[in-house]
Amino acid sequence: MPRWRALPEELEPEIREFVRQMRGVVDRAGLSVSDVAEQTGTPRADWVRHLDGRQPPPREAVAALARVAGVPAAHLAAMGEAAAAAWRHRAERGDGPPGVPGDGARGGRRRRILLAAGAGGALLVVVAAAGLLVRPGSSDAAPREPASAATAERSDRPVPPPGVRCTADGCMGRDPEASGCAAKAVTTARGTAGGVLIEVRYSADCRAAWAWMVGADPGSQVSVSAHGHSARATAGRSGAATTPMVTVPGTSGTATACGTTARGAQGCAQPLATPVPVPPSGSGS
Repeated sequence: MPRWRALPEELEPEIREFVRQMRGVVDRAGLSVSDVAEQTGTPRADWVRHLDGRQPPPREAVAALARVAGVPAAHLAAMGEAAAAAWRHRAERGDGPPGVPGDGARGGRRRRILLAAGAGGALLVVVAAAGLLVRPGSSDAAPREPASAATAERSDRPVPPPGVRCTADGCMGRDPEASGCAAKAVTTARGTAGGVLIEVRYSADCRAAWAWMVGADPGSQVSVSAHGHSARATAGRSGAATTPMVTVPGTSGTATACGTTARGAQGCAQPLATPVPVPPSGSGS
């Protein structure tokens, strides 16, 4: 049984949970890291980095781990998507691999401060030059964009139906009920985790999806993932939980949802052949 290193403190929650799940799969299967490497065809050095949270594993490696350990691949795959998004955000911030001295959040902040200072200096130079070259009232000033062009650009943006307060990227991270997106939602996937119901709910008006859990013990968690974005929620005393929304620019069936109960049971929603309308709020749904 492997003896795992402590995960870096600065590790994002999505990455930490995904690594913890992978370690649990390896432990329960009675495998060593060398066994995992040999049976998945991925070098041992790579698996050490994956299982230490220092490098995201490819989808193929995650699928191979699930196959070797004899566990359903859907749950690990969904959690891997959420972790991969967190790794991408880390890279976009300029942070290095977790736990590497000299990198991490402080290094990223220093780089952003330097970049901002450089951009600010360049902007001051441009503004000063413009002041010297263009006198007030001069006909050499750059022409303004015609009002009609700006109006046309705004008209191309999707306009939400009455009662709906957001659409597409504008719905990211927002509450589906408060945003009016739940009014005409449909269930696109359904499953259970230890007898707890999990659903993916989708709004065509908002082009967004969210996960819904009911019948759970307090502390149970449910998450939704789509196109590199994810959101999660924790059940309270009511036993229900609804995640914030994630954008679904493509077809409604591309969002996935998985849950982990307070007692450790796991499960994911499976796509429905035909989406089912969500009952109106207050009808017991």
